[in-house]
Amino acid sequence: MLGIPESVMPHVRRFGFSGVIAVAVVVVMIFGINPITVLTGQVAEPLPHTTLTALEAIAAGEDGPEALVDAVSREANGFWERAFRSAAVHYPPVALKMVPTKAELGCGMAGSDVGTFYCPDDSTVYVDMATYADLVASFPAEGHKAEGYLIGLAYGHHVQAALDQFEALETLDAAERVVREQQLGAQAACYSGAWTKWAGLEILLDDPAIVRAIDSGSTGRDVTAAPSRAPIPRALTPPSAAFRAHGYGLGYAIPAAGSCRMENIGQPI
Repeated sequence: MLGIPESVMPHVRRFGFSGVIAVAVVVVMIFGINPITVLTGQVAEPLPHTTLTALEAIAAGEDGPEALVDAVSREANGFWERAFRSAAVHYPPVALKMVPTKAELGCGMAGSDVGTFYCPDDSTVYVDMATYADLVASFPAEGHKAEGYLIGLAYGHHVQAALDQFEALETLDAAERVVREQQLGAQAACYSGAWTKWAGLEILLDDPAIVRAIDSGSTGRDVTAAPSRAPIPRALTPPSAAFRAHGYGLGYAIPAAGSCRMENIGQPI
């Protein structure tokens, strides 16, 4: 009446329905079958990549660079959403756009040789996939992790925009502005370090090969288009390698926004 095969009934009488179901679930999981599929007949959607699984899938030739961009974007954005929520601070939405070439970059930066950057005018992280491909071609072993750092850096700039860190730039004289822009770069590196630790990656800036990949060509410039009244916003003055590493280390050591306060960042080195 219940549609249970006669061969199964002795096990039902011995272990009960719950016992048989439990054994069946264990068996299907051992053989790599999703038990939800067995119980409901519905095929479950595969889980989205994490940064680590995206890197593994790319290395195995099972997925492409877009998988890493999606994973880093989702994880970095989720990390900061939770951080802001726990501090009872509004976290404004941010978008990410993968564009095929630099000609498609927004924020007045179309055609600029910048690769990956954050635009506070439209709250968007732009990733030039052609520049990303060139990075991997030049650094096959390190290029993907270097790109992950750069996307994390761009999300760090979004955090700064959310906290109104760019607003003071308009009030500074030229010399003061250069110092402040370097501090903002080191702070964004700190935010990237915090995300890196949370994502389970190693200390990326401790690897000289990854640092060379980050600093190669235009990809290593600490590029974010600062809000400006000018038609074409300009990139920020980047921090030195030592100052960047200092900021990154602060965030990686204690992955929390408070680790990256300006008093911890200090003066350029």
